Amino acid sequence: MKLSLADARRIAVAGQLLPAPRGTSIVDVVRNIGYLQLDPTRAVERNHLLVLWSRLESYSVEELQRLLDERELYEYSAAIVPTEDYPLHRSAMRRYPAYEAGTAWNDRIKRWLKDNAVAQRRILAQLRRDGPLASRDLADIEMRAWESTGWTNDRNLTRLLEFLSLQGKVLVSKREGGQRLWDVAEHVVPERRRTEKSPPLREIVRRAADRSLRGLGVATPHEVRLEPFVNGPYPGIREAAGRIGRAAEVEGLGRRLVHPDAEPRRSRQTTLLSPFDPLIRNRERTAALFGFRFRLEIYVPKDKREFGFFVLPILHGDRLIGRVDPTMDRKAKVFRVNAVYAEEAAPESAGPAIARTIERLGKWLGADEIAYSRKMPPFWRDSLRN
Repeated sequence: MKLSLADARRIAVAGQLLPAPRGTSIVDVVRNIGYLQLDPTRAVERNHLLVLWSRLESYSVEELQRLLDERELYEYSAAIVPTEDYPLHRSAMRRYPAYEAGTAWNDRIKRWLKDNAVAQRRILAQLRRDGPLASRDLADIEMRAWESTGWTNDRNLTRLLEFLSLQGKVLVSKREGGQRLWDVAEHVVPERRRTEKSPPLREIVRRAADRSLRGLGVATPHEVRLEPFVNGPYPGIREAAGRIGRAAEVEGLGRRLVHPDAEPRRSRQTTLLSPFDPLIRNRERTAALFGFRFRLEIYVPKDKREFGFFVLPILHGDRLIGRVDPTMDRKAKVFRVNAVYAEEAAPESAGPAIARTIERLGKWLGADEIAYSRKMPPFWRDSLRN
């Protein structure tokens, strides 16, 4: 089959539930895209909350917390995931860190875990007895240091808890003020999920490929493999995707796979995306499919940033037409729009829709005022002015 580039974009946007159909729940969104990535940055709002807002807009953060408290969702591998997927996650947990035997990184983790076997037993025993606990409550447990050239150097307890989490031995039970409280997995995952039999690995790989391709809509087998909705690679996932997807020749891109349920639905939505949104997570794919070059500038020195610290791309229908550089001043209850940028050939007529979207986001964040700077395209200024 042949597919225009515009239809490929429409399929990709629809695959990410942008926007979600009326009646879609929080669980439906997480189930469809597979995960909500957790990130501590809150210049606007936490990533997982923004990802939901882009799809649902009027949803309750308290409802999300209820779903976590009641274990319909749980935290795994720095993401919020559906608890119903635990039997699939368990396969990756049991294999960690032996995903790719012989790699230097995995061999290093295995040696370090072996050297700290006593510390592991003490942590598990204390959590079974007293959990959930913050890492500071476990700080007196001795272990061999984790050595790194990066920020994880000598963060021994944190590294051990995170590795144990990837093995499924401990999990985040809840958070208090952003602080993770850890517990043994049997205290976190409901018994009916823990006792549910995991499918054979071949079936797990098929489900992983189907979900990845369904969310992407249009993708190469390599892009299917890169989706991080569960931790760990799945042997043969490229081949599984090839059996599921329909072969298509996409205008300007070449051969791609298309999920059999995908449809190039036109969207009238204008929304803002978190810089970690799954639609744009793969930067190379974003550039090829949308002609949109995007780089995260959080770690770029301020004087060298091109667009801003936490820039939100503007999705207008099936196109990425610009970006907004905002910050939420929670003390003053002001949503500050530091700059608005337009892509080449961005439609001038999009100004009112962008203004309404910024207003909706500001209101959802609790802002009493939206304050624009003068840094914006002249053809959108009348719509974006105060």
